[in-house]
Amino acid sequence: MLKKLGWLLLGGLLVFGYGYFRENPKQKLVALLKKLPQAEPVKPEAMPAAESGPSGTVVAPLIALMRGGEQSEPQRAALKPLPLDHIAASPVGGSNSILHRTFAFATMAKFPFEIPSHAATPYLHGTFRSFLQAAQSSDDSGNVDFLVLNQQQYGELASGRRSEALFTAEATHDQEVNLGLPVSQDQPQKYYLVFRNTSSEEGRKLVEANFTVDF
Repeated sequence: MLKKLGWLLLGGLLVFGYGYFRENPKQKLVALLKKLPQAEPVKPEAMPAAESGPSGTVVAPLIALMRGGEQSEPQRAALKPLPLDHIAASPVGGSNSILHRTFAFATMAKFPFEIPSHAATPYLHGTFRSFLQAAQSSDDSGNVDFLVLNQQQYGELASGRRSEALFTAEATHDQEVNLGLPVSQDQPQKYYLVFRNTSSEEGRKLVEANFTVDF
């Protein structure tokens, strides 16, 4: 009995609603919407505060963030340029005479030289001739080994470890050298010219050397 009564009430409501909106649907809908509860307006103090720009204009928080105003200390530190990022003028056109002399040695002779910082195209060039000091004849008896080493490579050689080299000429008594060196970046770089006696039992060697570095 109750179930039938519920269906009758639902049917009556549908018939009433259809007739109610059929007469003037637009006015009826507007009146119905007015009776609905309205949302409360947002108070100004509830909105996020804006920042004032340099010229007194209001800057939105997003714009302030894009300008870096909201960056934390770690973020600002991460944006600081590194020493390698610094661009300095390259000493183009410079030249250093690093070895122009005749010398004698028994086992090994070394001659350090330095490339200045920010040298973009350092270039070593020169020649040498070597002799057996007793005979002073330019033949195989005057053969020497010649090496160009950087600071690390020379340290390994001096400590008796096997070392690589930027340039090597083995068992020669007449040699021309043309060698491009690495860019020196933000620090001067030290290099070594090294002469080794390949047959020290034959006696001391005499070397005439002329070397220059351009950058």
